[in-house]
Amino acid sequence: MSFRLIIFVRLVILVFFLKWRVQNPNDDAIWLWGMSVVCEIWFAFSWVLDQFPKLFPVNRFADLDVLKEKFETPNPTNPTGKSDLPGVDMFVSTADPEKEPPLVTANTILSILAADYPVEKLSCYVSDDGGSLLTFEAMAEAASFANLWVPFCRKHEIEPRNPESYFNLKRDPYKNKVRSDFVRDRRRVKREYDEFKVRINGLPDSIRRRSDAYNASQEIKAMRKHRENGNEEPMENLKIPKATWMADGTHWPGTWTNAAPENSRGDHASIIQVVINLYETLIIH
Repeated sequence: MSFRLIIFVRLVILVFFLKWRVQNPNDDAIWLWGMSVVCEIWFAFSWVLDQFPKLFPVNRFADLDVLKEKFETPNPTNPTGKSDLPGVDMFVSTADPEKEPPLVTANTILSILAADYPVEKLSCYVSDDGGSLLTFEAMAEAASFANLWVPFCRKHEIEPRNPESYFNLKRDPYKNKVRSDFVRDRRRVKREYDEFKVRINGLPDSIRRRSDAYNASQEIKAMRKHRENGNEEPMENLKIPKATWMADGTHWPGTWTNAAPENSRGDHASIIQVVINLYETLIIH
């Protein structure tokens, strides 16, 4: 009601302003005055048209029962009652794990996967423009935790479905929960989520220690080979790249922590990594 009153007041002021403009022409620049008056009337008309939908706004919401009856209930066109909802592909973009913490990105992924939508119709893709190993391993951890989080959300109709937001709720988490196994399930998921956060937050140190160990091993091998070949060049001149290593003992194909000519920031192989696969085999009871 207050918004409608504001629109009415503005409309009255606009009418008085346009009336004054028309009744007080500028004889010294009549063409310029005429053009400005026409423009002002046109903009006023556009503003009035823009206000009409706001006078009587229509609030719409999804009726889940109607959607279920239309798309997931047996009918002549769908005798088996198999979900007829369209497939949905969700893309999550990230570029810098220092500015976009991996835990935040992981929670985004988990909330998407836990959405109240047929599991065989939902896919989530992660595009990391920074080519970071930290993001890759964090998403792998999220994919593993999703096997526990998604069934828990669907079984107990958890809201919100972002783990961090859910476990930080101030209201009673047990309110309106009638299943006897909810307390046990929630404690288990909360414990696993706390461990999941520890693993995510510990990834930078884990990747650095692993890379340091592999790089030290490569330096030793290079020095040993240097001696065996009897090279006279001083060992100090050996240039061993400080690579970033994956857990399987191979070079990370994206951006290295210590930039190298072929692995510098913004100059890496194109990586659009599918981190979370479609959970076709996930059975929700």
